[in-house]
Parts: sequence; structure tokens; C-alpha cells
Amino acid sequence: MELYKGIQRKNLRENLIEKNDRIVVGFSGGPDSVFLTEMLLKLREEIEFEIILVHINHLLRGEASDGDEKFSLEYGKKKGLKVFSRKIDITTLGKKEGLTLEEAGREARYNLFNEIFIQEKANKIALAHNKDDQLETFMFRLVRGAGLEGLEGIVSKRDRYIRPISEIYKKDIVNYLDSNGIEYRIDKTNFENEFTRNSIRLDLIPFIEKRYNPKFKDRLYALIEEIREVNRALNINLEDYLVNGKLSIEKLQKLDRYLLRKVLLQYLYSYDIEVTRKKISGIEEILNKGGSKDISLNGNYILRKDYNYLSIIENRERFEGIEEKVLKIPGQIKFGDYIIEAIESDKIVYNKNNFYTNLKIGDELLVRSKKDGDRIVPMGMKNYKKIKDILINEKVPKEERENIPIVIFKNEIIWIAGVKGSENYKNLQKGNCIKLSIRRSIS
Repeated sequence: MELYKGIQRKNLRENLIEKNDRIVVGFSGGPDSVFLTEMLLKLREEIEFEIILVHINHLLRGEASDGDEKFSLEYGKKKGLKVFSRKIDITTLGKKEGLTLEEAGREARYNLFNEIFIQEKANKIALAHNKDDQLETFMFRLVRGAGLEGLEGIVSKRDRYIRPISEIYKKDIVNYLDSNGIEYRIDKTNFENEFTRNSIRLDLIPFIEKRYNPKFKDRLYALIEEIREVNRALNINLEDYLVNGKLSIEKLQKLDRYLLRKVLLQYLYSYDIEVTRKKISGIEEILNKGGSKDISLNGNYILRKDYNYLSIIENRERFEGIEEKVLKIPGQIKFGDYIIEAIESDKIVYNKNNFYTNLKIGDELLVRSKKDGDRIVPMGMKNYKKIKDILINEKVPKEERENIPIVIFKNEIIWIAGVKGSENYKNLQKGNCIKLSIRRSIS
């Protein structure tokens, strides 16, 4: 009962779960995800919200993986919860995408979570990271050379993601389930030190506890909390340094080195890219050099210096032949590596990633790639201009121009997503209006 009270207090403090939420829950069938779901079910007795379970069968452990899937489906049925399950061969996915098994598994999970998130019109995704996961992430990033920003562990709330049990140790989770006779599945690969994080959990932390300090975990978590306090005190707003989603080199050059590194770190984290001191140092080196330059960030992304801006772009040609998508208001779609969203909003924050329009609930939009001859009446103007010319004037690098989503209503282009909106469709009224927004997909 004390564990549940701790989750209640955390929820009141951080507003993780609120009335009428529709929450997608990552459910593996293991102790963490079962405990998370049990706590959410208890919380649902006090707060009205919906729970949707999502399970992924990684096809790594044969009958054991199939057993996890069967358990997850039966658990959901017993609890009266909707469950989505999918088999994904992450071994093949990893080879195809040039990823490790850990990376491929993570990509597959987050892709599926976000797909169901959109399909079920959810507003949050709950993940079952516990306190031990936070400590392992800290150690993992420390070993790889992260700065203060990266040593915060795993935050409880970021964008749509919430982690309600992130302050509870694994041993307490297992003890609760065992004491209450609640079944769960065990993934035996968690006890193999083949993966770096497993090795940290199984070898490094127990060695430090045994050899140096039996309360090492508590001391380490206290340090993580102190680092979070320091980061909050030195908080910077990434948006202040962005122009059309790119970092302005002119603005960066005015910062002292520590704040510069914080901005670079936040920018990389916004693309979910692991950060090391070596990566940050490499970016710093090219800031004062002329011309264009590319830096490989990982298997998926490169950082490009071009037109006095830094931008992160795909390392693969994923936009070629992308099919048109229909977006009904309200709603969202995934277009290439972007999420385009249309919602009703009463708050107006002007930047190029948002366009406030005179559209209505129920209107349908078409989203496609740029075509030759495309034109728009840019905001503040009366006549049509070629989109090609606008992209050149906005200094969008040539190789990215074909990737920009073009949003159309009744055969008229109303938004060059993330670049320029239409004068004919801009919002003129006060109060609620339709907001179009673009952001990078997490997948």
C-alpha cells in the first residue's frame, strides 16, 4: 500500500495522469509493466481515464516470446483492457537498418507505441521505467561521456511520455507482485550481460555496492536529483536558438562554452540521439569554420552545417516515393520522419512549426511532397509565389526541399509545413482556432 501512496503523491506533484486521459501503456508482461498497469488500475478508481496496452513480440526467444505475448493478451482480457500486440523480427530489422539488437528493439517499440497512440487518439504513453533503470541510464551515459544534461537519468514526464513508477526500486516492485500473488513473465536475457546496460546492472553496480558502499544506489539517486536541480537553475529555452527547426550559428557563437554545450545537447536529445562529449566537441570544432560540413551522429542521423545553420537530417533516403496522406481535423499523421498534427487551440505561439488557420473541425487535408509548379500566397502577401522560390529564399538546403510536407485544402496549398503559411487561410478570429503543427517523429 505504501508503494501506491508514493505513486499517488508523485502523480499529484507532477500531474502525470489526469481526468479523461487516454493512455497507451507499453506492456511486456514483465514485472515492471505488470506493476505499472496494476498501479494505473488502482489510480483509475480515483481518476477517470482509459488504459490501452501495447505488446511487441521481438521474436528473439522462440516459445518464451510467444508465451509473453499470450500472457499479455490474457492479462488484458482478464482486466477488461484493450490490448494491441504485434510480432516484429528485430534481428532482421537491426541488420536492415544497421542497428544493434538493443537499438532495433527500442525503435520497434517506440514506432508501435506511436502508431497505436495516433490510431487510438491517445494523449499519453506510459512507460514502465523504474528507479534502477534511472541509475543504469546514469552510469551508461557517464561511461560514454555525457554532460550534466545527460546525467539526469530518465525524467518522469517529457512530451507525451510519462513514467509513473520511475522512483520505485525493482526489488520493491517484485516483492509487491510476489506478496500479492500477481503473475508476471521473466525475460531471461535480462540476466545475461551481453548488452551494455545488462552488464552495468548485473556486474558494475553490484560490484560497487559490495566493495565500496552498500547504499550506493541511494547515494547515486541523490546525485541525480541534485543534477536535475542544477539543470533547472541553468535552464535554457532551445526555441530561442532555433530558426525553422535549425540552430542559428550566429546565436550559438554569442554563448559561453557551457551554455553552448547545453543548447547542442538539448538539440541532439530532441531527436532522441545519444550524446557523448566527443560528439559535442566535434560540433563545436566546425562552428567557426567556413563552408559546409557533415558529422555522423549515429546510424540514422547526420548533423549538417550549411547556410550558417546547424541541422539534423536523415542518413537515409526515406522520403522517396512517400505516399500522400489524408489528415482529418482534429488528428495527426506520420509523413516520412515528421508528425503533422491538427488540433483546436486557444493558445497562439507564433513560430514556423505552427500555423494557425481559419479551418474547421471536420475539414480534411491532403499532405504530400512538393511538386513542380506548386504555388502559395505567403502570409503578408497578395500574390502567389512559387514554393521553389520560397524554399530558396528561406535558405532551405537543396537536398531537403523535396522532403518538406505540403499541406493542401480543397486543391489549394495552405502550408509549407515548418516554412510558410498561406495568407488566404491564416486565422483572423480571437479565441479557439485550428492549429497545424509539425515536429520530428520520435521513431
